[in-house]
Amino acid sequence: MYENPLHRKKEKFIYDRSTTVSSVYEDILVNVHSGLKFRKKLVNKWMMGYKFGEFVWNRKLALYKAKQIKKKKNNWNLNKF
Repeated sequence: MYENPLHRKKEKFIYDRSTTVSSVYEDILVNVHSGLKFRKKLVNKWMMGYKFGEFVWNRKLALYKAKQIKKKKNNWNLNKF
């Protein structure tokens, strides 16, 4: 009987975010490279046909302007003394 070598490995690493999710990966925990580090994702049947990169963020979320002003103001007060 033929056995898929993918199932023998304990951890699956996906380096290319443009790889399509196939049925081979169903119910398997994979590590997808986000450009900075690996993110763990459990593949389910609804992910089939999509790319791995669609499920992993690769950028920082932007802070709102009010938060940035507040942060800057706090740093200025600390540096004042």
